[in-house]
Amino acid sequence: MIRWRSGEVSALGRSWAGAQELTVRVGGEAVRALAYPLLTGLPEPGDQVLLNTTALDLGLGTGGYALVVAIPARLPADSGGPGHLMKARYTPLQAQVAGADEQGSAYHEVLREADDLAGLPVVVADLHSALPAILAGYRAARAGQHQAAAYVMLDGGALPAWFSRSAAALTGAGWLAGTVTVGQAFGGDVEAVSLHSGLLAARHVLGADLVVVAQGPGNLGTGTRWGFSGVAAGEAINAAAVLGGQPVGSLRISAADARERHHGISHHSLTSYGRVALARADIVVPELGGEFGEQVLAAAQPLGTRHNLVRVSVAGLEPVLRDAPVPLSTMGRGLDQDLAYFLAAAAAGRHAAGLRTGPGRAAAAATAAALTDPDPDLHYELERSSVRVVLQDAGGRVLLFRARLASRSREPWWELPGGGIEPGESYQQTVVRELAEETGLQVSPDQVGLPRWRRSATWTARGIRRLQHEVVVHVRLDVHEPPITDGGRTAEELEDYTGARWWTVAELLASPERFYPGRLPDLLPAFLAGADLTEPFERWN
Repeated sequence: MIRWRSGEVSALGRSWAGAQELTVRVGGEAVRALAYPLLTGLPEPGDQVLLNTTALDLGLGTGGYALVVAIPARLPADSGGPGHLMKARYTPLQAQVAGADEQGSAYHEVLREADDLAGLPVVVADLHSALPAILAGYRAARAGQHQAAAYVMLDGGALPAWFSRSAAALTGAGWLAGTVTVGQAFGGDVEAVSLHSGLLAARHVLGADLVVVAQGPGNLGTGTRWGFSGVAAGEAINAAAVLGGQPVGSLRISAADARERHHGISHHSLTSYGRVALARADIVVPELGGEFGEQVLAAAQPLGTRHNLVRVSVAGLEPVLRDAPVPLSTMGRGLDQDLAYFLAAAAAGRHAAGLRTGPGRAAAAATAAALTDPDPDLHYELERSSVRVVLQDAGGRVLLFRARLASRSREPWWELPGGGIEPGESYQQTVVRELAEETGLQVSPDQVGLPRWRRSATWTARGIRRLQHEVVVHVRLDVHEPPITDGGRTAEELEDYTGARWWTVAELLASPERFYPGRLPDLLPAFLAGADLTEPFERWN
């Protein structure tokens, strides 16, 4: 089961947080090895070391390393550190760690009663290599805003987090607030017993506004439907949903993998999300274009019976990926060899940026997430399709109307302009007409963007329960804060609209006011960044 070798350290190589490369002479042959100094002590040239060479000799995916088991003549001192959790349990190298959720931890009291992620977005991926791409998409969509992403590392791949050069470099670059190692995995910035407590630690200990869940480096697969370590991605979807997070599934997609089962959408994703994940999630389908893009879209359709399929534009993501602070590589292929793989992961991050739940919005997000379809218990007197407009001036300010339903609402709110699509109208024609009537502004159909945000909502106004199916489009003006006038408003609009204001995006995101759509502050940054959004059903009143 184990191939033991002993040899002499001849040279030290690269090092990163928790790991040290070295060259070991074994029977006259130079062997590339890796040590974890917190387990073995730091090797030095001339040391005799005990190696496990099994996976290296078999040519398996351990990064091409023999692993240092011990420096027999120079054992490290007892750690004497805190903690009573054992990981890699009942193996010769079982390790003592201090868990955030264990008694005696500074976070025990917080985590003892913690039970809710409060709408925190949780992006789940099959492979570790998706991590930097997801973060790249997320960060680009939230440029200039607060970002604190956490990586929750499952134990299906490498157990020591120290094996990941990417995680170390992403933390050093400020892209990660930290890594939480769960299950038998260890060596993260935070240790937790289970995936569930690890997710809660990401929120309450690291203060994350995004969590990425994936196994460590070293995917294990057998070529069978169920025999792969990434099957845990489906269970991660369930865990995020049970705890009140917003689960997002990142599809493993490849245009370069020669294996049929991994070409297009990998069978790993189809099994994990289609069979294992019982909770509803947003499954991000990147708009890759061309014949391959159509193949991916068709392959994803069966997942729509269980999940929300969300098509997300990949426009502008390639340069973002090229600027990542770590090399991008999956299964030995880089960005240029398998661009579709990394675009798919970045699209998941872009979508998650629109789901971020801010202070005071957790309850509304949880309610909206529970209502994915029109409420069958409600009777709708009026159903129609409409368009809402994110109208920006030359400075990027967004126009909102201050509104109040005179017959139903005590408190006002701020809403996007727009209205119902009349028979025979295109959505562009509706936008041109509605903006002229409501604002007095003249725009052309060519200025109207694509309908990239789709939603349905219900409310009661003047005794009528309405069901409205909406698309949201973007229009940009070349003037600063043009005056808003009445260009032919309806009687209802004259009664309901009590004012208009050009908001900066920062003002809108920070405001405690109520908005329509209800999740406008959460979704606006991703929409403006080019994301394609499909929003859960909203019961306005």
